[in-house]
Amino acid sequence: MDFRSFTSLILKFFFSMKIYKIIQIFELIKPGIVLGNIISLSGGFFLASRGKLLKILFLKIILGIICIISSSCIFNNIIDRHLDKKMNRTKNRILCIYNNFKLLVFSFVLAVFLCFFGLYIFLKYVSFLCTIISMVGIFFYVILYSLWLKKKSCYSIFIGSVSGSLPPIIGYVAVSNKIDGCCVILFFIFAFWQIAHAYSILLYRHKDYQDANIPTIPTIYGFKYTKKCISICIMSIFLLNLLLYYFNYVHIFSCFYVNICVFFWFLFSIIHENYFISYKKWSRIMFFLSIFVIFFTSIVLSLNFF
Repeated sequence: MDFRSFTSLILKFFFSMKIYKIIQIFELIKPGIVLGNIISLSGGFFLASRGKLLKILFLKIILGIICIISSSCIFNNIIDRHLDKKMNRTKNRILCIYNNFKLLVFSFVLAVFLCFFGLYIFLKYVSFLCTIISMVGIFFYVILYSLWLKKKSCYSIFIGSVSGSLPPIIGYVAVSNKIDGCCVILFFIFAFWQIAHAYSILLYRHKDYQDANIPTIPTIYGFKYTKKCISICIMSIFLLNLLLYYFNYVHIFSCFYVNICVFFWFLFSIIHENYFISYKKWSRIMFFLSIFVIFFTSIVLSLNFF
């Protein structure tokens, strides 16, 4: 079969598929998570570049991170497919609906290909250090979190937060080619954000996690304890952002704008008892607030030296 015949066969295959199936396959990579990681990576990248427009390097690192995050998300979908069937939020994912061995093999092969391709891009065109950090992120998310701890411990969120905190570090290191104090502070800012964000989801989707028999902080320690943890995480972000300014990694205006945003997030985190908002409604609002805060923080970090 020549190249033209092969291409024609592939096109016929895709055109023969129903559009909703194509969308479901695309959802294997979790586009929202990919986009969020691109934005957080950009914050670290442009903070380190200090106003320099390193276009080619930026495009290379974006392509690499898309492949690596997409790969990790597909692996997560494969590992969690039996748990996902028990949860309303995830029961319509393609690997839950279609119990198809060929689809499972296709997903696995795609994940492996994207993983190696992303690591190759980092090793060949970015830096060895970024490659190592990416491998650490994959290991923590796919092996430690998804494959092992998620089903066994309520503290799996802490392991998951490590991998979720690495994209801005990768962006920063791609420019600086070293791990310094700024990397450490950024890591903890994004780690505390990951925990606060995840706890909001756990509160909002509490029944889903109970149905799937996944141990969580709200189930074991209660809603009030989880809510206090969220507030502590937010205040930690506030203080860590002050450290970025104290050590001259960001301008005072960047620190001010981010901390104003974080402070209002903190205020909302403590109003539940006073204003009688249900935990479900409160946690859903907190979920969207956390997304807004991290996007805003990443954008401000990106514009710090412009």
